[in-house]
Amino acid sequence: MRLMVSGGGTGGHIYPGLAVIEFLVDMLPTARILYVGTAEGMEADIVPKHGIDFAPVRSGGIRGKSAVKAVAGAARAALGVKDAFRILKDFRPDVVLGTGGYVSGPVILAAWAHRIPCAIQEQNSVPGKTNLILAGFVQRIFCAWEKTRAHFHDSSKVVVTGNPVRKAVIEAKRDEGYRRFGLDPGKVTVLLLGGSRGAMTLVQAGLKIAERADDLGFQMLFITGNAYFDMVAERLGCRPQAGIKNVKSGNLIVQAYVYDIEYALACADLAVCRAGGMTLAEVTARGIPAVVVPSPNVAGNHQEHNARALEELGACEVVTESRGAGAVAEACLNLLLDRENLARMAAASKAAGRPDAAERIARELIKVARTRH
Repeated sequence: MRLMVSGGGTGGHIYPGLAVIEFLVDMLPTARILYVGTAEGMEADIVPKHGIDFAPVRSGGIRGKSAVKAVAGAARAALGVKDAFRILKDFRPDVVLGTGGYVSGPVILAAWAHRIPCAIQEQNSVPGKTNLILAGFVQRIFCAWEKTRAHFHDSSKVVVTGNPVRKAVIEAKRDEGYRRFGLDPGKVTVLLLGGSRGAMTLVQAGLKIAERADDLGFQMLFITGNAYFDMVAERLGCRPQAGIKNVKSGNLIVQAYVYDIEYALACADLAVCRAGGMTLAEVTARGIPAVVVPSPNVAGNHQEHNARALEELGACEVVTESRGAGAVAEACLNLLLDRENLARMAAASKAAGRPDAAERIARELIKVARTRH
């Protein structure tokens, strides 16, 4: 079997594809895989590091651009279709999966023109415009949420799988997480995810939460983002060594970035995080209750839609950024003081999680590929 995957621009469009590839290769070790993205996107760096063949195409965005930039984006997308035609002819895939981002459009359209079966994967509760358009050209639409089904004209194509997460996230052991971060297995652990670049509201909330760590007896793994690490370390009275963005202060572990996120999730009893589709998928795959602060700077307000969908299931508490860092900290501390509510939310998170999403999508792709023969 030959699988082509296309998606890029952000990790939220790249890692779902990598998770599906991981499971599919386990099922079919002789499968051939090709990932198609842009040469400028994150995918050009991330995908080859996972040992997966990568081919670049040209693409560009149209939505939210000036007229001149929109025309330039459309021209690059057209060139991307031409690039995709060439790659499809060389690779000859049995099925193509698009995981979002501008790059997936030209690739899916080119595959459709070649009569190659296609599928798309939508990470958000409310679909993006690219996937709404591509839905008419594919055989399967994989969605994270049941409520997403209603947004697509032909709901018979929709398969609600959840968002695919990597095996490492599902299989990471709690004890190993404690060991890696130097955490106490006897204490409740709060995981605050400020993002790779950092988010000021979450960082300010983290500082307020940290003030109560000693008297409430919990510990916190505080991921600040690179932009705010030095400020947080100084506020907490820590002096990190030059070039090292990892310090410990009492019950607090402060890092600029966490590379082994699977182990951070494995030992978390409560998460404070954004509401990207993949972040929520990983949190619920581990059954972690959460205080969720949707980013207001995302097109289509996708993050708040995601957060509200999870809140309806009782798996998180949503605090909008407009309410400020104090409200985020208060929500977190209230949950830590109400262990029964925290336990109920953890059970709801576990029920909402779809740890088998990647495997289900891989199996469906194998079925779709067989329709070509």
